[in-house]
Amino acid sequence: MKKLIYIIVFILTFSSCSKHKEPNLKQPVDKNATSETVQLYNRLFKLMDRGIMLCHQDDLAYGHQWYKETGRSDVKDVTGDYPAMVGWELGHVEIDAPYNLDSIYFSDMKQYIKDTHKRGGFTTISWHGDNIATGNTAWDCKQDTVVTSILPGGVHHAQYLVWLDRLADFFSDLNDEQGKPIPVIFRMYHEHTGNWFWWCREQCTPEEYKQLWIMTVDHLRENKNVHNLLYAYSPATISTEAEYLERYPGDEYVDIVGFDCYASAEDLSRYMKEMDTNLKIVTDFAARSGKLPVVAETGLESIPDTTYFTRNVYPVINKYKISWILFWRNAWDKENHFYVPYKGHPAENDFREFVAKENILMNNDL
Repeated sequence: MKKLIYIIVFILTFSSCSKHKEPNLKQPVDKNATSETVQLYNRLFKLMDRGIMLCHQDDLAYGHQWYKETGRSDVKDVTGDYPAMVGWELGHVEIDAPYNLDSIYFSDMKQYIKDTHKRGGFTTISWHGDNIATGNTAWDCKQDTVVTSILPGGVHHAQYLVWLDRLADFFSDLNDEQGKPIPVIFRMYHEHTGNWFWWCREQCTPEEYKQLWIMTVDHLRENKNVHNLLYAYSPATISTEAEYLERYPGDEYVDIVGFDCYASAEDLSRYMKEMDTNLKIVTDFAARSGKLPVVAETGLESIPDTTYFTRNVYPVINKYKISWILFWRNAWDKENHFYVPYKGHPAENDFREFVAKENILMNNDL
């Protein structure tokens, strides 16, 4: 009897302690998020205390003048280590194509995501979905009725839900070797403050954009039971917080806040000022709202300035507490479309010096 009492007391004490610890965890906006997704969110915040993770788009699938070489990475070729995070693109999964708009087979992408997860790294995913009204690419933005046509009551609404179902199928198929769901960041409808995608500011009103975002999140988590996602919001370069928040769908629909900002070799001082302005806006808002701040996309195409990373990027990001910085892809089929140095590029020493900084985190630092 005494033994039974001890067991009951132990169970009640353990249960009480567990409940007491739970409020200390940061909760994603998906209240039914998997435990792995909650752990990811909290780990990202903790890692931010140590430094800024390096992220590279499509890093494992291809690089400068190579495609699909097992275990290869331009970042690893130059630095000896994989990036802490890898970015991927789901464009064309919505039309049930076997490969995305950058010629990566979705089956391969799933394996790359599993490989990254097994190494202890992280995954962020963007989506340049086609223009459902015209059948053309995401960059077909001559119309200003596409968003309204896919909202409830719109002529393309039913078909767009089929597209979202295909997104859900992809996310639901991300499982580790034990069959547990792999949590990833989903960065949708990005750069919406620009004018180059069908969801941008000249193509829809702020309210329509918010409805599109909310509809997408609700469909994935409520209708399709996808609970391994963190949701990231990233407009293009802006100049004020009011502009940043004009189309913000609300704290209950966003986990991560960032921005996209690209450099031009002709005016790197402008780039540094824009990065600084946007970092200040994003980190200030993140501190107030409890969100995770990031640089969602950046880079200098072909890196003609061989000190870009140490003289233009690091001095700005080093002033702020952010989770990661994503440099865009190194195209395998375009001579000058790359954003991190490949082996033999004149900027490789500068890049090595950049990633060697104590607060720049690579995969082996996690």
